[in-house]
Amino acid sequence: MKDYVDRWHTTDGVRLEMRRMRLDDAPQVKDSLNQLSAKARRNRFFAAIAEFSDAAVSKFVDVDPHQEHLLVVVRRENGLEIPIAGGRFIQQGDGTDCSFSLLIGDPWQSQGIGRRLLKALLREAAQRGLRQMYGHVLADNQPMLRLARSLRFSAIDSDQGEGVVKIVCDLPDAAWRRRRTVRRGPSWR
Repeated sequence: MKDYVDRWHTTDGVRLEMRRMRLDDAPQVKDSLNQLSAKARRNRFFAAIAEFSDAAVSKFVDVDPHQEHLLVVVRRENGLEIPIAGGRFIQQGDGTDCSFSLLIGDPWQSQGIGRRLLKALLREAAQRGLRQMYGHVLADNQPMLRLARSLRFSAIDSDQGEGVVKIVCDLPDAAWRRRRTVRRGPSWR
């Protein structure tokens, strides 16, 4: 299993790496989650969360790789990998669709990290043969809605309550994806 998905430098020269989440990331993930602003917590979890416990963080990082795909974006500081963002999808129902979520640390928002994460999730979901990806977004989370629209997600009514929008993207089937790769290069790059 390939660990690193992407490596790049931000416009101000910080080296970032996107890779699959590992169980031993839990302590650093907990520290990063507990540094999030109230707004970032609300945008991701739709609720105010005072502090993330070890048990809650364990649920985030301990996934079934056959049903879930979990990525983390890290920066290196003093020899440590510091999580700054993450994204995941979870296969739903009969295994033909998946729900996704993204979380970007406050200082790292609006730098294209969410786009890279979501593209990587879309690629993996399509490679697994999934047909559709969806997520629930607060209606006032305009940066996430703009990102979704730019990647061809549609916005529809959500069953998650007032103020929540469901965004949906149909994924290409395997035959279409092979033809597109041959003719135009890989999709979502």
